[in-house]
Amino acid sequence: MSKPIALVAILAAATAATGCSSMSRAIGASRSAPDEFRVMTHAPLTLPPDYNLRPPRPGEARPGESDPSTEARAALFGDNVGQSASQGERAFVTAAGAATADDNIRDQIDYESQGVVRRNEGFVDRLLAFGGSGAAASPLDPRTEEQRLADDESIRRAT
Repeated sequence: MSKPIALVAILAAATAATGCSSMSRAIGASRSAPDEFRVMTHAPLTLPPDYNLRPPRPGEARPGESDPSTEARAALFGDNVGQSASQGERAFVTAAGAATADDNIRDQIDYESQGVVRRNEGFVDRLLAFGGSGAAASPLDPRTEEQRLADDESIRRAT
């Protein structure tokens, strides 16, 4: 009789434990981070030097706020690259010849490798030997294949 009671107690405890996270979420005890794509950012408020407020003009952008496309370009490509670099880092970049690098190197590499197709043979492809061993398969000769099948049939009948 004690085994069923213990089993019911274990099942009840397991059920209660599974409800803990959803219950804390339901009562607001757990916090979730805001969606970064839905958060609107505005430039920080600054005090003007003369404290005389200028009336806003309809259609004019907020002062001190940049264009979203400019911010996206800065985030992707970086507009202050190397501004906070130390003297040693700048000397290293200069010694590496970064200023004399060819701007069209990507086009040159693409042009040179147009006919080259590189395919990395995957582990599963090697394991299952997809594509065969690389040897070209020869077409079947109908006469010899018919003879081979007849021989196989005669051997099968004999046994």
